[in-house]
Amino acid sequence: MAWVTFSMQFSTLWRTTTFRLTAFYGLIFAVGLVALLGLVYAQSAVYLSRRADRILNVEADALAASPRDGLRARIAEELVLSGDKTNIIGLFAPTGGRIAGNLMKQPADLRPGGPPVDVPPTSTFPAPAHVIARRLGSGEILVIGRDFAQLGQIRGIIAAALIWSGLAILLAGLASGVALSLTPLRRLRDLQAAGRAIAGGDLKRRMPTSARRDELDMLAATVNYMMDEVERLMSEIKGSTETIAHDLLTPLTRASTKLHRLQKIAESDPDELVRISVEVDEVLDRFRAILRISELEARTRRAGYSPVDLADLVAPVIDLYQPLAEAGGVWLSGSAEPGTIIEADPKLLIEALSNLISNAVKFTSSGGTVRVRLGDDPAYPRIIVEDNGPGIPVAEREAVLQRFYRSERTRLTPGSGLGLSVVAAIVKLHGFRLTLEDAEPGVRAIMDCRVMLGNY
Repeated sequence: MAWVTFSMQFSTLWRTTTFRLTAFYGLIFAVGLVALLGLVYAQSAVYLSRRADRILNVEADALAASPRDGLRARIAEELVLSGDKTNIIGLFAPTGGRIAGNLMKQPADLRPGGPPVDVPPTSTFPAPAHVIARRLGSGEILVIGRDFAQLGQIRGIIAAALIWSGLAILLAGLASGVALSLTPLRRLRDLQAAGRAIAGGDLKRRMPTSARRDELDMLAATVNYMMDEVERLMSEIKGSTETIAHDLLTPLTRASTKLHRLQKIAESDPDELVRISVEVDEVLDRFRAILRISELEARTRRAGYSPVDLADLVAPVIDLYQPLAEAGGVWLSGSAEPGTIIEADPKLLIEALSNLISNAVKFTSSGGTVRVRLGDDPAYPRIIVEDNGPGIPVAEREAVLQRFYRSERTRLTPGSGLGLSVVAAIVKLHGFRLTLEDAEPGVRAIMDCRVMLGNY
């Protein structure tokens, strides 16, 4: 059971990116260190072997240069000085018989002047030896060697360091991977718990974040922003549904009542039919506005975008709404100097500007004014629609951009309550920003035509 639990925990750790990266880099470091130590081992072994060969050659040359009569004494003296357990020396006759030294028998594969050979331990020299041979002028063969065990011990020490250091690095890498993965794993479990709560219907729940601002926090912030948008849209859908039911109930009830009354009388009143038609048209206008907003919010293409001079938009829209303003006793004026160029869909901007002007004219009393102008700086393109009507309270300036919102002061004014919602959808599609300010009196609607994605 414990092994199964450990396997499950390790499997969970292994799936984390932190653990995999730590293990991967630890493995690379271990391989690099093993390669480094292996190179040190190889270089050290070669160096020690060559150094031992040089020492043997020097000693062999020194002994070979000794007088023939004193060679035996010199060999005995060398064995006494350096120790007969460290050095091995043998002097052999041309026929192979031993003359002097602590080497009883000449190695079979050793050739005078040939490469060094390694000989195993013997009863007289209980250690492996590295030996070379020299043929003297008398024909005798001088064999000299040294204890090879020290070189083997050094190699063993380096090899052991290589193995144990590699294992230690691997274990340290695994331990570091586990330690570094535990905190992200706990945070992932918290994120999973929050995700399950959200999936269960708790739309108020948000992903937990920390002060680290790492990739998990960036992901959590993105999800939280998405959930804010989802909650906002759900709230708008709920509010829109309730508003639709409330706003459409009255005209549909009136139209149904009038139709029933017309069915009971012999002759139809033309004026009554006109009023019924108006009621139905009002309902249809609201549905058309809803579909228009949905269409705008669903658009992602920029196929209709082109360079647009804002002055070319203001003049025709003012001319279009001039008769409507005059009929209501409202003075509509505009000023727009050419040269403010932006990248946008001109048809959609005309629609947004038309809604702003129509809204301003509708809520401005007879004798009032509505003025349309552009911003003073072409580098900061803005369209400004300003009136001196009743204005919009500060608390309602965000709400009036939502679908179907109608202030209590304007609830009896004809309209669907969707005009500013259409403007907001067009502005959001372009990445612009719409701001409503107090004009003292009246309201100033500013459409900032710089791309500022994320501000809405």
